[in-house]
Amino acid sequence: MQQRTTIALLALIGSMFPAAPAAADDEFADGQTWGFEISFGAGWAPETEYTRRLEDFGYSPARGGHYRMSFAVEKILLPYFSVLLQTNLLDNRIWYRPSGIGPDDRFTWNSWALDAHARAFLPAANGRFRAYAQFGIGPTLTGSRLYTRTSTEPTQTEHREFKVSYNLAGLLGFEGMAADHVGFFVYGGYFFAPSLENLLGDRHQGGGGVLMAGLSGRFKRNR
Repeated sequence: MQQRTTIALLALIGSMFPAAPAAADDEFADGQTWGFEISFGAGWAPETEYTRRLEDFGYSPARGGHYRMSFAVEKILLPYFSVLLQTNLLDNRIWYRPSGIGPDDRFTWNSWALDAHARAFLPAANGRFRAYAQFGIGPTLTGSRLYTRTSTEPTQTEHREFKVSYNLAGLLGFEGMAADHVGFFVYGGYFFAPSLENLLGDRHQGGGGVLMAGLSGRFKRNR
């Protein structure tokens, strides 16, 4: 009799406290393991001995040239880890020098990075948001063009050069899913990317700080 009374009392107490809800699925983007990202933003390449030497030779930078863009493909390998193939426009500059006759002398270059990145991320409990840190390494490809006069004639001569170097990247970001397969993200960070070098040995650092925002797409679940 006493045992039955104890069981009934425990049952009554248990009915007053509903069972704890099942743990939320914290897989980011509902477990979709493939993604692509496109972003645009601004960057700030540092001034270097290379650019100061251009000023010594009478060149002045054009306004602008701080826009950046990026494209990436991501594969999530583990619940909190992924790898990416990412390309970034790091540096795009135009410098002018008055020629006196005819068009001004012009020196332009663009630097692109093609990197492999490792990303560690922490998703929110509902899987719709995540914060991440990532690090990357890869080649930097820089093409430059110099338009200048080699004589008193106003006609300009074009000189082209192509440089391959390396870059290192460190980024911090945040991503949220706005729909099942579409999200948005922001990130900032720094690229170290030696690029152009003049005959005096001065080297330009074509990386610098970046602040980007963009859209992401997610697809292909494991299950």
